[in-house]
Amino acid sequence: MTHFTALLFDFAIKVGPADREVWFRAMQTEFEFIPAAQRLRFASGCLAAAVVWRIWTPDGVRKVTQGGLVAASASLAALVTIHALLGTFGPLDPMMTGLGLAYAAGAAATARWGLRGMSVFALGGIALNTLFVIAWAGGVAEPTEFVRALSVEAYLILATFLGAAALAHAMARRLERSA
Repeated sequence: MTHFTALLFDFAIKVGPADREVWFRAMQTEFEFIPAAQRLRFASGCLAAAVVWRIWTPDGVRKVTQGGLVAASASLAALVTIHALLGTFGPLDPMMTGLGLAYAAGAAATARWGLRGMSVFALGGIALNTLFVIAWAGGVAEPTEFVRALSVEAYLILATFLGAAALAHAMARRLERSA
């Protein structure tokens, strides 16, 4: 067994859930009888199984989704805020700075309260965006085409966030019931 494949096996055992450790030990014994040319592929397969087993739990699904939503929301917060501070949006810069801060609040809420935090943020964002669209329809916001595009984009982003949170919650519940 090469040093690298031994490290790969050890890592797979550490990553994998505790209830699968016996399986990993059995695979490690089997590993001794595999031709040297195929050992790396076998060890990589064991690591892949460990990762899948670790993630495919109710808690794993929630944490992975939560991490992805925090990263996405924080990225949008940074992107929108930087562009607003650079003056990209013209007369809409103050409103876009507020939107960037709202995405930052969404990232913080999701980091703190999980999928429920993202759901509350997304629903609140959809409500605020609706108010913004009503103001735009009344001619308060200019330029109208740009505002319309930003509103549609915000609806799509927030709906995607809400959908991801709801889907992850449903998957986690299904995994809980099947356990």
